Amino acid sequence: KQWYQRRVAITAGGSLSALSGLTGGVQILCVNDIIFAPNTTHHDAIMALTSSTQLKISVKRLSRCKSAEKKEHIPDEEMEDIEFKEASYGVKKTDIGSTLSIYLQKRHAIDNFHLVEVAASLWLAGWNQKEPALTDKFHVGDQLLSVNGQPVTTVEEANNIMQITPGGVELLLKRLPLAAEYRMHRDKETEEWGMQIRQNRVVDVIHGGIAWLAGIQPFSAEFADKCCSWAITQINRSPVSILCKSTDVITNKIDSGKTDVSITLQPSEFVTKLSNALLDHPHYEDFVARS
Repeated sequence: KQWYQRRVAITAGGSLSALSGLTGGVQILCVNDIIFAPNTTHHDAIMALTSSTQLKISVKRLSRCKSAEKKEHIPDEEMEDIEFKEASYGVKKTDIGSTLSIYLQKRHAIDNFHLVEVAASLWLAGWNQKEPALTDKFHVGDQLLSVNGQPVTTVEEANNIMQITPGGVELLLKRLPLAAEYRMHRDKETEEWGMQIRQNRVVDVIHGGIAWLAGIQPFSAEFADKCCSWAITQINRSPVSILCKSTDVITNKIDSGKTDVSITLQPSEFVTKLSNALLDHPHYEDFVARS
């Protein structure tokens, strides 16, 4: 599918869109009760269209009247509802933004996290990669909300609660609240993804390219009430070191998925604060999340 100004430009033959009766030229009015207003951006449209595995889309079809002298489009006011059983590519809702509790033994929690205070909240910049009990439980950019039921906003508060607890430690986290995950597909491995990457930053996206159609927009991230670029922190659900300075490492990881890839992006200014704080740790190399 190619979406442009809330109209469907193309539907691939045999795709879910085509099989559901969606054709090129229709105007999208509403998706799962989300109204497409005149000021709805391309990014917001992609978010709505890929926010669920089932879609109910209200459209207005445009019929064509052709003559030898002129061609004109006559709007057909009948609105149709089309349902999709699954969504393919774009922003994918996983556990991003969800709240979850993680239980650890005290010895696995003490001194094994590097927490950073940003915007009156606590964020996870890294954890001890040598501690097996922490494997596959955390993501860089997770927000720590409370420890053993007590809200925390400073590193000192979190550490003090962990130290005085007589038993296990319960961490209440919000999973990657500043992140967005995008899935991209290309028909051939020789196709370009359509985005320019510098180190771990997305610095440009080609209009109409694969990344653009997936909803990725350069400098559309927001942090501290300011727009900034996106930083790549995961590729195919595997962490990318926030200290990575090699563009080749990032692009090779993206291309390793051959024709399909998912990337998790977070505001670059936010990631910079986490990486700078992580470098202050005396054993930061042991705390860097990487695949």
